[in-house]
Amino acid sequence: MVGVAPLVAEIDAGLADAAFGAALRQAARDASCFLISGDLSAPIGRDAEWIALLAETPVLPVVVAEGAVGLRGLALMLLADLAFAGPDARWAGSEHASLSELAAIRLGPLAARQMAMSSDPVAALVAAGQVARVDDPLNMARAQAVALTGTAQRLRRGWRAARDLPNDEALTYGGWFNAVETKEEV
Repeated sequence: MVGVAPLVAEIDAGLADAAFGAALRQAARDASCFLISGDLSAPIGRDAEWIALLAETPVLPVVVAEGAVGLRGLALMLLADLAFAGPDARWAGSEHASLSELAAIRLGPLAARQMAMSSDPVAALVAAGQVARVDDPLNMARAQAVALTGTAQRLRRGWRAARDLPNDEALTYGGWFNAVETKEEV
């Protein structure tokens, strides 16, 4: 793990599951953004508690995919709030049905079904708008992570509220949180 800027923690996706989870937990203490890059071709192992950790963390995950993308990379792209894929990013796994529930939670049922039926789930995530295909994904991700450090946790909390709460409560929460952040009267 190497910090690329204050509050942005860069984490190597190629670590073993337990080490990857430990790096996420350690970085979550100080970071407002995780920038996850490196080898995304690995499968998901038995010690994959990092999936739940990434789903619930207040830290905004930014993921970079270049080259081969396996099941771990696909899960990371689904869990990311911002994901960037290089022109050479391609699906290298054999199955992705095991991520159907995660896809439905993150993409909604229609896009999740489209991804499940696709032979190239990376292209399906690009088509769904979950992943942006860019020429230089690492530099784009770094720039976006640095630009969002001041608002990353507020954005992440707001998006989680929209996902987890009924619409009226999520909108009320968003209005209250924005008022607190900008010091407006509620």
